Amino acid sequence: MQERRRPDVEYPTRVPMKIIGNAAELKPDMIAGLILQHLGPQPEGDLTHTVTCKGAWASYTFWVTLQDDQVERPLREARQLGQGFVTQL
Repeated sequence: MQERRRPDVEYPTRVPMKIIGNAAELKPDMIAGLILQHLGPQPEGDLTHTVTCKGAWASYTFWVTLQDDQVERPLREARQLGQGFVTQL
């Protein structure tokens, strides 16, 4: 099987960040705080999130702007919010 080539990405790039977790514990201000702490100020409107709830679970989607290919890893590590949370960038 041939290995897939990673697509070329031009920076800065804007991508969705989705976090799924227990709606009672996962708060959008906490997520926005992590984004600002690790990525700095974001374009106006990007920290406006969407949310979908089903039962006890909530799925938050934020848009973030990555300035280069090095900023994703610290943000990904910071998003390890505890058991029961799933993140996708």
